[in-house]
Parts: sequence; C-alpha cells; structure tokens
Amino acid sequence: MPLKDNDMTTSLGEITQKRQEERARVNLDGPTLRQANGMIGSIKLHDVSSRGFRTDWPEKLLPGEKVWLKVPGIDELPATVAWELDLMIGCQFEVALRPGVFSKIVNQKS
Repeated sequence: MPLKDNDMTTSLGEITQKRQEERARVNLDGPTLRQANGMIGSIKLHDVSSRGFRTDWPEKLLPGEKVWLKVPGIDELPATVAWELDLMIGCQFEVALRPGVFSKIVNQKS
C-alpha cells in the first residue's frame, strides 16, 4: 500500500512494516531508472516484489511521481514512487509483475 503524503514515516523499519508482501533481496547492479522529466540513471536494485521495488536515487523524488524501471532483458516497468527517505525510494509497479518476469529479475546476477 503506497504511503499517503500525510504519513509521518521516520524510518525504513516503519516503511517495511507497511508493505503488502515480502520483497526478495537482489542487490542488482545494471538496472536503470527513468523519471518523467527524462532523467535516466544507473541504479542498484536493492529488493523487489511482484508489486514494487526499493533503490537509491540521487535526487529527492516525491510520493506519486512516475518512474520507469529498466532491467536488462526486460521491457521498461512503469511505477509510482510510494515513499522517499534520505534519497532511498520505494516504488509500486503500475501492474503487478507476472511470475516469470519476477523470477527473471530475482535470478539475474550483478
């Protein structure tokens, strides 16, 4: 469930407790993230679930902003920023990942 703008979350632990499902830790280098303004950057994908992911981003992004995750060998995945904490973001995919796509991401090597 995305966090609302008025949620006063102060720690990653509080954010983790609000997740709808567990995420697989992947620590994957190689994916890129694109913002709506066209800015693209390489990221380290920390973890992923069929509904979302967590990564670092060098700029502050606000909940509700659109982004696109690109993992090598997979089409861009549209998502929305659910939360931001000290330049770490959690995003929710627009459409839940199919099991085969999720498996392909989790089984990639950095």
